[in-house]
Amino acid sequence: MNELLVRIETLCLGVSPPALVGVGAGMVIVGLFLWLGGTRYSTMVIGLLGAAVGAVAGLAVSTQFGINPLLAIGIGALILGVVSILLRNFIIVGLATVVFALSVAGGYISVVLDRQPPPESVASDPQTVGAQPPMLGQSFSHMDPNTRQAYLGQIAGPEQSFEDKSSAVLKDTWDALGPHKWYVLGAILVGGIGGFLLIWFIKQVVVPLCYSIVGTAGVLLGAQLLLLGLGLRVASALPAQRWILPATAGSMTLVGWVRQLLAARKPQSKAPRQSREEHDDE
Repeated sequence: MNELLVRIETLCLGVSPPALVGVGAGMVIVGLFLWLGGTRYSTMVIGLLGAAVGAVAGLAVSTQFGINPLLAIGIGALILGVVSILLRNFIIVGLATVVFALSVAGGYISVVLDRQPPPESVASDPQTVGAQPPMLGQSFSHMDPNTRQAYLGQIAGPEQSFEDKSSAVLKDTWDALGPHKWYVLGAILVGGIGGFLLIWFIKQVVVPLCYSIVGTAGVLLGAQLLLLGLGLRVASALPAQRWILPATAGSMTLVGWVRQLLAARKPQSKAPRQSREEHDDE
């Protein structure tokens, strides 16, 4: 997990600090909401997610057919928002399947990347960038910050946009997996099937877990971006122990999961008590 965070940090160093602070703060707020209360407000969450997808689809349609953007975005958000609420149960099953698939694959990728050996020598002098083709799939965690930036310049080019750098980092991450690539695809398949079967049989237990996983990821990643915007490179300053981040993420996921399970049981525990009181009054 350290390696993934270091790669994200290296990629985002070129982004303006106000943008990082804004995006990071937004992710932390949404993450806290999903982490501790996603199940309680699941209908609203699904509706907002559908509205967001509808807004993006409306914007794409407006640019394609020359329709007023605001009108297309509003109609798209309204239609998909309502449809998402009506099909909430089916969407929850699909999202839970995706969350489980990505969680299993992400965990496997984190383990593989954290075990990467130290990289080959990478030139840290900007004047030497591009002088020789870089060896893809290097370990960012074993590099100092200047060497990371030089390596990113080698694989993406010094004048590339953020989108180009993102593609370069994703390609480098995929190359770093080496012979484990097929195992990642297998992990996605196993996680997706497992998540689908679990939510099909024990939905009341699995849905809070999915919200807690997504919320925890949002809080941790948002906090990293927020602190990076304030000038704090948390990922680079983390100790070498690989268990700290997984333990933190696992503990947060467990706390959020238990919190939502207990919150879901409170109304049910009050109902029998109220019925007994009504019976005694009679």
